[in-house]
Amino acid sequence: MLIPCKVSEFIIKDQARETIKRKRCKFACDKPMDNLMKYLWTIILACMFLASCTDGRTGEALEGDTLSLRHARYVCAVRQGDIVCIDIRNPWDTSATLRSIRVKVPVERAAVYTATHAALLAELGQAHRIGGMFDTKYLKHPQLKQAIAEGRIRDLGMSNAVNIEQIMDLQPDLLMPSPYESQGGYGRLEQMGIPIMECADYMEVSPLARAEWIRIYGLLFGAEERADSLFAAIEHRYGELKALASKAERKPKLLTERPLSGTWHVPNGESTTGMLYRDAGADYIFADIPGSGASALSIEVVLDKAIEADFWLIKSFGPLTKEQLAQDCPATSHIKAKLMVCNTEEVPFFEETPFHPEYLLENLISVLHPELGVEARHEYFR
Repeated sequence: MLIPCKVSEFIIKDQARETIKRKRCKFACDKPMDNLMKYLWTIILACMFLASCTDGRTGEALEGDTLSLRHARYVCAVRQGDIVCIDIRNPWDTSATLRSIRVKVPVERAAVYTATHAALLAELGQAHRIGGMFDTKYLKHPQLKQAIAEGRIRDLGMSNAVNIEQIMDLQPDLLMPSPYESQGGYGRLEQMGIPIMECADYMEVSPLARAEWIRIYGLLFGAEERADSLFAAIEHRYGELKALASKAERKPKLLTERPLSGTWHVPNGESTTGMLYRDAGADYIFADIPGSGASALSIEVVLDKAIEADFWLIKSFGPLTKEQLAQDCPATSHIKAKLMVCNTEEVPFFEETPFHPEYLLENLISVLHPELGVEARHEYFR
């Protein structure tokens, strides 16, 4: 739904005041004051960002129809006729803007960096607007693979070694990279005059916040109604499953991922993944690590907590057993948790779950709480 920008400012500011009042009542008695103020300041910054998309050139508030978002906090979109202005908030410095762009819509030819976003565009019925794709060797989507084989979507090679000449030849009207903190810009791509839509959805504040970026992409690619309908269905199903999981009598302790080169990268407790574990009724052993994203831990630190785990979830490109894990890292032989593996060579985990968190939530509840009788229509972890 698009609402007039000035009206949206009042709505969001009123919601912010009410949210702050509720949070103050709830937390003032049981949290240290510095944590409370940090929490409230984060809310205020988020609301300020959402309340006023700005022109990246002048810094002035944009006039137009603002897309009303219920969950997403790192993006703002204002439509001005056939132009959409996007402000993307910096996930690593929430007081700053990562990028502001102006895009003529609908986008006709996009260069898409990830299978995740390409699959979403296909689901929105916009595969014909993908001019080129990077990292196609990881793609599983049948329609997109066929389009690449037939030359309707150009294979642009690897995203970590962008061929500028190929981009110039493709002449896209939008680039869709997935940013990371220490990236330091896009080199010559910045000078080509092509809008760069940094897909920072993976750093959002919750699984539904990330999924709500569906509506941003729908706005850009001329599929607003389809995107709104799709997200509404996702939001409803996720809420149903979360409510069901909250009725579980026990929360199994959960360990995730595996050590690689002596380091164990785990999702932080406030990451979209960490929050999804919580919503599935799990006692995630690293839920106390603050922030979004992931943390690099030593094997020793992980093993101290892993001994207590009931389930161990790992994503692997190919089958994986505890014996194989112990060969790579003998210390893992002490972990008694039940191993559940998502074989990403066989299942489209990375194409489906980022924008369909309800699929993964359903799968996790069926694994962690079989007594609730949830039948997973999409099996990732087995």
